[in-house]
Amino acid sequence: MVTSGATSFDERLGRVLVEGGFVTPQQLDKARQLSQQSGVRILDALINQGFVSREAVVTVLSFQLKIPVVDLRYATVEPEAARLVPEEFALQHSVLPLGFDADGSLRVATLMPHNFEASSALSSMTGRQIKFVFAMGGDLKELIERTYAGGRIAPAASPMAPTSDGQLGMVAMTTGLAEADGQSGVLADIRRASALQAVEMVTLQAVKRKVSDVHLRPTPDSGQVLFRLDGVLQKVTEMPLTLHESMVSRIKVLARMDISETRRPQDGSFTMEFGQRKVDFRVSTLGSAWGEFMVVRVLDREGGLLGLEDLGLHDTQLQIWRRLLALPYGLLLVAGPTGSGKSTTLYASVMELVKDRGNIVTVEDPIEYRLEDLNQIQVNRAAGIEFATTLRSVMRLDPDVILIGEIRDSETAKTAVDAALTGHLVLASIHSHDAASAIVRLLDLEAEPFLVATSAAGVLSQRLVRKVCDKCGTASELGATDSLVYEQEMQESSEVQKFMAGQGCNFCFGTGYSGRTGVFEVFAVSDPIRKLIGTGAKSQDVRAQAIAEGMVPLRRAGLLLAKEGVTTVKEVLAKVYTLE
Repeated sequence: MVTSGATSFDERLGRVLVEGGFVTPQQLDKARQLSQQSGVRILDALINQGFVSREAVVTVLSFQLKIPVVDLRYATVEPEAARLVPEEFALQHSVLPLGFDADGSLRVATLMPHNFEASSALSSMTGRQIKFVFAMGGDLKELIERTYAGGRIAPAASPMAPTSDGQLGMVAMTTGLAEADGQSGVLADIRRASALQAVEMVTLQAVKRKVSDVHLRPTPDSGQVLFRLDGVLQKVTEMPLTLHESMVSRIKVLARMDISETRRPQDGSFTMEFGQRKVDFRVSTLGSAWGEFMVVRVLDREGGLLGLEDLGLHDTQLQIWRRLLALPYGLLLVAGPTGSGKSTTLYASVMELVKDRGNIVTVEDPIEYRLEDLNQIQVNRAAGIEFATTLRSVMRLDPDVILIGEIRDSETAKTAVDAALTGHLVLASIHSHDAASAIVRLLDLEAEPFLVATSAAGVLSQRLVRKVCDKCGTASELGATDSLVYEQEMQESSEVQKFMAGQGCNFCFGTGYSGRTGVFEVFAVSDPIRKLIGTGAKSQDVRAQAIAEGMVPLRRAGLLLAKEGVTTVKEVLAKVYTLE
């Protein structure tokens, strides 16, 4: 969201650009309209629409208005400078300390270079003269959040406090511990912290950076913390092995697990509060050669659930899937390997049915997100609550739609097919490498071919790929290997296409990618495909028929995204694979 002060300054700058002949009044009016519609700044709208170049804006700011400019994408943020200003103040006033000038003054990026009130407050807070520089090249609020969440400006942990529901939570954080051993950030701080503080520091960083999983991995002489961000596992820090063991024990206490058992696999969960933000964590442990290995899944409620439009489905694929969801009964499968976003797609699908389909019952292990509109049942094998037995009981609860977290055994597969045949719309995830193989996987699980042919209505298979960073993405040529694969798959020259690649900047932590999107293949089960299924045909035959009927295969769908500049060919080749 653009602040009123920033909007006012952009208006003034816009008028200067018009007076200097850089843009026309009509172009400025168009930029104002775009700003009101999409929330982008007027200045960004002028640049994005090609009405004025970034260089022209810098010229006007530097020489006419005497205001220095900084490109946020490649600006260097000195941790010592950022530590002088609390994150809450930086976000509230849209200011980011960048570093120190030769005279000792504090250089601060802002959208409002004439905000004397903020300048005075900063000067009183830091005891230094403030020099504002105008921020361009990205969202300042986003960079503030990424800077304080990047491990360079580490917050000190505070004591645990009970949440409103009786679970453990965390009260507001304050600014961090000092450097130690010549190193800065999480590494230096975590070595000085207690187990309680270390757990809170790591979980807070994980939530801020939107990490999906935290790995606590033992080695012969140390412990390591790794974050999985956008599907890629990155080493964050190392710590003494004794601290690793203490952190594992602390998390096991939070998750109500047995701390005396270090070899047997265990699972648990806990909830923490960061200010007003409530986050769920799911924990799994297993003994390894060097100690206990732990993975913590981060389930941030604030992120919310995605809608079908947000998943990355192309228009035709979205129409097919929505048509399948509108069926009164039948079996819909969502296929893919672990971590490919199947649960996200299932939740997005059932949430679209909530208003019209009445009683929706889910059977999950574990429940990923707790939603009031769904009747969710947690599988508990120790208590005898299995997928198959629970499904049979669910069918007596008059459900309209049944969601099965995963079909993983013969009994569950047969029960899911029976549920679809008896007049229920059943959505389920299943592990397979493409859409056609999902059908064959049911047959491998001993479901009768003629029953699968009758009950199956459609299949969606998916993968996740990283998106090119929208801040530093630029037109780029393909390498020889990427070009050859693209031309073989797409049957067109790669030389006439415009491909994008990220150069690496502050907003993507230097990776060139920011966020992920889905790559999909979808088909509805037609009469010819039913005949193939009924005769126990191989997945290659089902796949060939689905492609003949218009299904876009996964690899081609991924390369189409690369062609559109959403991702890169290299990312598609790495993440979107099938077994032909």
